[in-house]
Amino acid sequence: MTEPKPRTPESTAAHGLVLVDKPAGTSSNAVTRTVQRLFGASSAGHLGTLDPFATGLLVVMLGDATRLAPWLERGEKSYLAQVVLGTTTDTLDREGAVVQTRPVPSDARERLRASLPRFTGTLHQRVPDFSAAKVEGVRRADLARKGVPVEPKFKDVVVTTLSLLENDSPPLHRSTAPPLHLSVTCGPGTYIRQLVADLGEAIGCGAHTGELRRTRVGTFAVEDAVPLERIRSIPAEQRASCMAGVAAHLPGPVWAAGDAEWSAFERGQSVPFEDVVARERASEAAATPGEGGLPAVVFVVRGGRVRGVGEIRAGRLWPRRVLAWGVPLQAPGGDRSREMSTKP
Repeated sequence: MTEPKPRTPESTAAHGLVLVDKPAGTSSNAVTRTVQRLFGASSAGHLGTLDPFATGLLVVMLGDATRLAPWLERGEKSYLAQVVLGTTTDTLDREGAVVQTRPVPSDARERLRASLPRFTGTLHQRVPDFSAAKVEGVRRADLARKGVPVEPKFKDVVVTTLSLLENDSPPLHRSTAPPLHLSVTCGPGTYIRQLVADLGEAIGCGAHTGELRRTRVGTFAVEDAVPLERIRSIPAEQRASCMAGVAAHLPGPVWAAGDAEWSAFERGQSVPFEDVVARERASEAAATPGEGGLPAVVFVVRGGRVRGVGEIRAGRLWPRRVLAWGVPLQAPGGDRSREMSTKP
């Protein structure tokens, strides 16, 4: 009988997901490195960059969780964006230098609402000059800050839903009109700053993004995220309670491998797979629209942790990933992790 590899709390705490409510004024990379250091993880990544001025959900992957990224990062993202009318900036957000100011029409809200259908669906969107996209290995933002001209670049993106929210905010210092607020759900790679700027041009007065908050990444929600400062304040031995489980976010079934199956799978060998229900669920997940055409997979579990990803072919499960430590299926903190979140 093959015994599971012994693990200590210190070794497993550095592998998993941490949902962070990112504060404004810091980069996604800086937040990720801070979380990596706090948990003592050997590696870290995140499921999509937020601009430094933006707040909201940043899904940080630690250790073995980074190897699940191709499956965890699928899905749409949702945002709340503040539209500041009448002023355009070079970065398309509140942190940039003012490029132009224009009068705001009295019917700006009605014009914006009428324009929303044109910006829903597949869009050929310009990549902002101030962005992390690269030109011959150099970030466009770095070139823009040096005044180096670059050729405009466009990409196809998908905006699923776009709606104007009711609000009664007072005018901001850069605008004579009250800001408007949008709710956006979109596919990966969509630039909300550019969407707001394009909407501003569509109604004739220009606009930039005053505030931006990400509320959802796939099946992850900001209501379950923990503010960065709260994570910092928790004693090291209790930080595992901040982690989120992956069970509800895996795009396919889980399968508890027996000792013999795991012994072979761990060595890179295929194993017979006759679980009909799991095979059907894996096929359904792979066929879901917008999921990138990845093959049907099953997430292999040992001891309550995802230890591998297998691809189903001809009645057998072939290893795609084998994780040394694994990622917890359930949140180690149980209900306590939700108590620390941003939920009221």
